[in-house]
Amino acid sequence: MTRIQFYGATSLDGYLATPDDDLDWLTQLPDVPAAPGEAVLRQMTAAVMGRATYDTIQRLAPGAPLNPANPTMTSVVFTHHPRPTTPSVTFTAQPPVPLVRRLAAQTPGNLWVVGGAAILTPLLAAGLVDDLYLQIAPILLGRGKRLFGDLTTPQAFELVTVHRLGPLAELVYQRTN
Repeated sequence: MTRIQFYGATSLDGYLATPDDDLDWLTQLPDVPAAPGEAVLRQMTAAVMGRATYDTIQRLAPGAPLNPANPTMTSVVFTHHPRPTTPSVTFTAQPPVPLVRRLAAQTPGNLWVVGGAAILTPLLAAGLVDDLYLQIAPILLGRGKRLFGDLTTPQAFELVTVHRLGPLAELVYQRTN
């Protein structure tokens, strides 16, 4: 059964990136293990992300697979700026919830939710996110791109485990409702 999982890092105050999509605060942390989430990411056979996240990944690692732990992973990028589809990346303006429901029914492995509030919040509100893998970085950014947006109903998760990944604390949660 496909699990829909958010896997990503955030600042202590809940930001994914600075207002201008900079990730230097994260990528320049010392002593982060080389492949901290390889076992989890290997199981991801499809991913959904926003265009800003996709563009940032491409800028940081041009030509590299979006998921080095599973280079055959396919990705869907939400954007209102049409781009040509590639063998591994599809660009779409479809709403996240129906698209993720369809992908979950078709995906043989797990579905990786990458990026922030514009994608994650509607999926949480629809009860579609099974697991949250949150790597918390030891920095307060004060402002930037938030991980979570406003929800109209509480979303309950249970803490499954905590890992130390160098300077990062990884908290793993599973949905309880």
